Amino acid sequence: MGKRGDLKLQILQNYFSIDGKVATLELVYDTFAELINPNFGDSKIEKLNDKLFSDIREAVSLLPRKFKLNLKIVIKDFGDYTETECAGIIRQNIYLAAYRTIKENRQKLLSGCSLIGVGAVVLVVSYLLRRYDLWFDLINISGTLFVWEGVNMAFLERSLENKAIRRLSKSFRNISIEGA
Repeated sequence: MGKRGDLKLQILQNYFSIDGKVATLELVYDTFAELINPNFGDSKIEKLNDKLFSDIREAVSLLPRKFKLNLKIVIKDFGDYTETECAGIIRQNIYLAAYRTIKENRQKLLSGCSLIGVGAVVLVVSYLLRRYDLWFDLINISGTLFVWEGVNMAFLERSLENKAIRRLSKSFRNISIEGA
């Protein structure tokens, strides 16, 4: 490794335990209740707030691409929950986050395709009004903007988000939950 790589590794070792290309991060929370969003859902399953997922995203963003992450979630006080219940709640919330991501991607694709359609119609109208210079230019620019925004929303943004999600999912080697 070069001088720069050694410096990066030194910095990462302040936050992660590093063994080869595997980094272990310990996220410690005082109580499981601090991770729960009390204003969402019913008593069948708890919804976690964004604190845990934000911490996980930050950890993955710090690691070089070739590293795998062992995530160790340590909860000092489970409160009214058992360790098994907490693991189940976290697993269910990961499924919920995946569902939300898929739903948002579909909505972006639909919105983007709608904008492309509107832009195409506007461009056809601008073609029909081409003898009126000012109107042609205004409508043509508007149609082009609709198409551009639609393509950006439907394909470019979704592609970047999908890459980020794939990187997040490939980064994990192991996730464990334990009490302190």
